[in-house]
Amino acid sequence: MQVTANGLVIHERVLSNDNRLLTILTAEYGIVRAFVKLVKKLGGTMSASTDLFAYSSFVLFHNKDQYSINSAEANRIFYHLRDDLEMTALASYMGQLAEELAPEGEEAEEYLKLFLNCLHLLEQKKRTVDFIKPVFELRMLTMSGYMPDLVGCQQCGEYEAEGFYFFPATGTLVCTDCQKVPPQGSILLTKAQLAAMRHIIYSESGRIFGFKMSGEGLQNLGKITEIYLKAQLEKSFPSLDFYHSLRDMTLSVMKTAQQQQS
Repeated sequence: MQVTANGLVIHERVLSNDNRLLTILTAEYGIVRAFVKLVKKLGGTMSASTDLFAYSSFVLFHNKDQYSINSAEANRIFYHLRDDLEMTALASYMGQLAEELAPEGEEAEEYLKLFLNCLHLLEQKKRTVDFIKPVFELRMLTMSGYMPDLVGCQQCGEYEAEGFYFFPATGTLVCTDCQKVPPQGSILLTKAQLAAMRHIIYSESGRIFGFKMSGEGLQNLGKITEIYLKAQLEKSFPSLDFYHSLRDMTLSVMKTAQQQQS
């Protein structure tokens, strides 16, 4: 059976010189794993449209739970992501996370839209890696059934308390009025952090990038969303470790340069 789908290549595995297995996040069928053969012999257009982070229109042959790519036409290729190793590393982590959380065999348009918007903002340098990472993590978790309950305190229901403790294991809040002593396993959120997290999970899809935080604030927000993600999924991501190794190196260089200037 032949089907068509619009999708983003989020992972590729080389099986042989002329054979690859692609993981594609599609709007119509969610996560699809498809074989593509003899790419080099099919010419540059086919090769480019099946590259990593290519958003293409695919014609797929589906037989016995296996897909193979008959043809592909690129809608957009995020060439300039490769100009920055940190952006490439983050995009690879996003791909691994999407492969874990996005559905298979069912519609996933919102997942694809989120991924494409994040890649666009990164490539155009309209948002930093420190901004995109927590937004993608928390929104992807929200869409896949891991949405935290940030409406208010679990004990008294207060929405705007002086402070809130966040519990990554349960995704819930308790205000500092109800809990005077910091509970074990909790994170004391700043008002800016809580506001950003609420914005990411509760906003309409077109507005999730519409908030502002300082660079340091975004880095701390990313630590919180990552703790929550790991607590919920109970697994690690090698691509995330690689991203952190690059990001830590950059931040260390920036800190050294600032010290030398002061």
